[in-house]
Amino acid sequence: MIVLLAGLSAGYFASRGAARLHDRALSEFPDSFSEVTIPGASVAMLSTYYDQSKEWFRDVVNKGPDAVREAALRRNLLVQLRDSANAQSEGYNELISLAEREVDLLRLKDYYRQFFMHYYRWLDTGNAQSSVQYKLALGQFKATLDYLEEKYREDLCFTLCEQEELQTAIRITEQTDRTIRWARVVVVVLIFTLIIGIPRFIRVSGYKKFAGSLCFDALFRPNQVSGLKGWHSIHRMAAALLVLYLFALVIFSSFVSWRIPLIFGALGLIPVIALVGMSGYRGKLPEKLVSFMAPKMLILILVLGVVALRGPIFLWYRIWGSELYRTLFISLLSMLIFRKFHVNMVLARKWSHRNRRGSGAMVWMAFGLQLMAAGVLLYWLGPDESLITLNRELLLLPEEFIVTPSVLLPWMMIVAGAVTVGAFLLFLLNRRGEADTIRVRET
Repeated sequence: MIVLLAGLSAGYFASRGAARLHDRALSEFPDSFSEVTIPGASVAMLSTYYDQSKEWFRDVVNKGPDAVREAALRRNLLVQLRDSANAQSEGYNELISLAEREVDLLRLKDYYRQFFMHYYRWLDTGNAQSSVQYKLALGQFKATLDYLEEKYREDLCFTLCEQEELQTAIRITEQTDRTIRWARVVVVVLIFTLIIGIPRFIRVSGYKKFAGSLCFDALFRPNQVSGLKGWHSIHRMAAALLVLYLFALVIFSSFVSWRIPLIFGALGLIPVIALVGMSGYRGKLPEKLVSFMAPKMLILILVLGVVALRGPIFLWYRIWGSELYRTLFISLLSMLIFRKFHVNMVLARKWSHRNRRGSGAMVWMAFGLQLMAAGVLLYWLGPDESLITLNRELLLLPEEFIVTPSVLLPWMMIVAGAVTVGAFLLFLLNRRGEADTIRVRET
């Protein structure tokens, strides 16, 4: 209960900080968007545009075709009057070309507006008609964008970065249905694993309990985990949890990039690997992997449970646009993270036969190693470039609103180093209990 209350308090203050950052960023967003330019494809920008105009949804959607028709009438009028402008034919033809360009860009803007307005209406309300409409508009926008890129080459009024952002937005949206299906599969598998792990749900085989029971015990009864017990199918369970964990990160990235899942997956596994390596008990590698991976299952269920509704963008849209949802989600996530730390301390004590100080030192040392690895990786890849690349692949914020972590990196490394060294010294000074004595006590 204390752990859950601590997580709830941390989540509350984190959500308050996130709300202040949200309001500060929102105050710097433009109030309206030009008719001849396309707003950035980030979740924050398009969510703000939709929220500000959803009360006049039909008027906003119908505004684009009206603008295209008016521009087309002006272009047709110029073409009809071309014969009376022989004296200035060269300048007149250039004027017609500009009018034709205006029609093309307005048509592209219209498809883009219909696409994201219907897409965010579907995210907001689950409207089935909007689901069909955004897919139709997305196909028209994609085809028109490819045609205009070929027609105008480098004179499309888009920078290379803006074109890449639009292509990323297209890929993320096209993968929405696929992401939802796989998120539902992973959530069902994780919940089913917890259900069949209930003690005595699956019978004992050869005096060995089912490996799912170790997951259940590690999550809900970590004090009852014992290295003297045996579990069948433990190797397959360990491999399955690792695969599900990495695959969940791939789903969360909308299948757009494999770099982010691999990097974050490797960083997330550092504490598990460190705790397994410091715990001892040779020959119990799968058991330790399953027990230390188990606390991640509840976090995956929480995050993928939201993604399974209407995709990863739905998660980010709710976090950006709804203060109540943001508070609840961050609070629940913080509670589960605090619970994971607590479970890891109990499991480290069970597997390594150390007292509470020793097990706490192991967990904090693993956390410090994770922070140090993240800091070294950011230094190696470049803090500014890393954050900008991450944002370009997930499309969370407009690039001009990205705050680079260059100033925070040295402090992060100092804190990580201090935590790791302090925990390591406490770990060395803490003596490990005699294994034989512990076995006698457990029996």
